[in-house]
Amino acid sequence: MALDRNTMESTLAGVLRTNFQKGVDEEWSGDDAANAMAKAIADVVHAYVSAARVTGVQSQVRDNGNVVIGSATQTGDVGLS
Repeated sequence: MALDRNTMESTLAGVLRTNFQKGVDEEWSGDDAANAMAKAIADVVHAYVSAARVTGVQSQVRDNGNVVIGSATQTGDVGLS
C-alpha cells in the first residue's frame, strides 16, 4: 500500500466491514470482536508504514566535546522497519 491516507482508510474500512459481518454471522463475543478489530487496524497501519520510503537523511558525527567532525547526506531511499 502506498503512503496514501485515502488508500489506508478504504483498506481499513473494507477489512472492518468484513470483520463486522463475520462477527454477526459467527456471533462473536466482545473479546473476539475487539481482538479482530485490533488486528485489522494493526495490520493496515503496519502495511502503510512499511511502504514508506525515506530519502535525503542527514547525519552528523560529533566528538566528545560535541564538535561536528563529519556529516553526510544519504542519497538513495530506504524503507522504514
